[in-house]
Amino acid sequence: MAPILVTMVTGFLGAGKTTLLNALLRDPAFAQTAVLINEFGDVQIDHDLVAEFTDELVMTTTGCLCCTASSDIKQSLFDLWKKRKDRSIGPYKRVIVETTGLMDPVPVINSLLAPPSAGLIDRIVSQQFALSRVVALFDIVNGPVTLDHHREALKQVGLADIVVFTKTDLAGDPATRLDIAEDKHRIAAINPGATILDRHADWPKISELILKDATYDLRGKGDDAREWLRAEEVLGDHRHDHGHDHAHHHGHAHDHAHHDRNRHGDDISSHVIALDAPVSRSAFKTFLETLKANAGTDLLRLKGLVALRDEPERPVVVHGVQHLVHEVETLERWPDDDTQTRIVLIGRNLDIEQFRGVLSSVD
Repeated sequence: MAPILVTMVTGFLGAGKTTLLNALLRDPAFAQTAVLINEFGDVQIDHDLVAEFTDELVMTTTGCLCCTASSDIKQSLFDLWKKRKDRSIGPYKRVIVETTGLMDPVPVINSLLAPPSAGLIDRIVSQQFALSRVVALFDIVNGPVTLDHHREALKQVGLADIVVFTKTDLAGDPATRLDIAEDKHRIAAINPGATILDRHADWPKISELILKDATYDLRGKGDDAREWLRAEEVLGDHRHDHGHDHAHHHGHAHDHAHHDRNRHGDDISSHVIALDAPVSRSAFKTFLETLKANAGTDLLRLKGLVALRDEPERPVVVHGVQHLVHEVETLERWPDDDTQTRIVLIGRNLDIEQFRGVLSSVD
């Protein structure tokens, strides 16, 4: 049997990966698609926003794929294969991996392209799965600055087969359209082989390319992409021979002593605000205003499900990227039995207790 094709969806924090994934899963052509979601932190927000479409075919890993690619991604694919073999889940025709926005894609790609070792998991994954495409989402609002300041974002774009421009529906003025044209030239220079598409104007083409059988190929990508992969191979061999000094090699450590924080970079942390009691609309409004006033661009990502006191059965979905907090959306129902307010904030030096206090304040 031909291996099941794996599509990896990357893109920096807030680029719209979950929105894209939900749009794909609404398409009948993507029936029997298994989804692996890697989230930065211990609370599964993206999983909840996707699960209603794919039911039992959604799996989540909160491990950092950039650090444990050779084990985490293969272990997750092996678990997926075993569940299908044991018939604990239904059949699936393809796999989509949604990665956390802070992920360096190099170790994951190398892991899936490497020849299998003698180990059972490695052998089974190599036989059953094959990397098909890497899709990188590029946010036209924050993407240019992100490329300047985050090497992960540069690698995500540089290793992609398809680069999808998101939030282009906000481009209503000539200056923004000119900026988009310049962004396309910049990305084409980074990755000459990438197909660059518009999330809104080119939607049929995007889904068609993801559905099309293909094998991931480095030809046509820039020299940097091949150098990144070769460098990771050397580092991988070094770690295999000498042990993996996680904090030293990656320059970050995961602080498991505080389960509401995982560190990624010396000053980037993930925090969780979880509240059992529903919150008032005024407290929620004040929370968002305080966040914008005090966090600013230090807030890289905000996402969450909120139970409001006057309508607790219908959760509010909140999203934000840097200084921009989007209009909230109300769902018809909670994705599962967990009706607790849970908000994830990723950023630099955030005063999480201040924000928690504002949100949990009683009117």
